[in-house]
Amino acid sequence: MTASVENMLARAEVLAVERGVALTPLRRQVYELVLKAHKPIGAYDLIDAMAPQRGARVPPTTVYRALDFLVENGFVHRIESKNAFIACCDAGKPHESQFLICDECGATLEIQGRELASSLSASPPAHGFQVHHQVVELSGLCADCQRKHRDA
Repeated sequence: MTASVENMLARAEVLAVERGVALTPLRRQVYELVLKAHKPIGAYDLIDAMAPQRGARVPPTTVYRALDFLVENGFVHRIESKNAFIACCDAGKPHESQFLICDECGATLEIQGRELASSLSASPPAHGFQVHHQVVELSGLCADCQRKHRDA
C-alpha cells in the first residue's frame, strides 16, 4: 500500500472518530479500493475486487450502502456521468469540486472551484429554482492522450 493511500485511510479513521461515525471494516475496504483505483471505479468493479479478499461475492446493496456513507462523509465523490466513484482530493474539508474526465483513458482530476460553483448557483433562484446538488464534469482528452494522438 502506498504512503498516500495509508495517509488517506488514517485521515478517514480520524475524521470518522471526530464525527462519531463508524468506518467499519467493509467501509474501510471499499474506501481503500477506491483510493487505489486512481480513477473512477464502479460498484460492480469494487464487488469483483472484494470477492477474492472476502472469499465470497459481497451483495451490491452492501457496497452501495458503504459508498453512500463514503459520499455523505466527503471521502469519495460520485462521478455522475460514469456512475462511478473517485476518492476526494481533500477529504474532510468542505469544498466545491469540478471534475476533468479523459474520454480515452478515464483519468479524472478533481479541481476545486468555489467561484464557479457560486456562479452556477446564483442564477437558479431568480427562476424560482432551488439547487440541492451540483455536479460539474468536463470531458475531453488529458495531456497524455493528446500527446499520444499527436505522436501517432
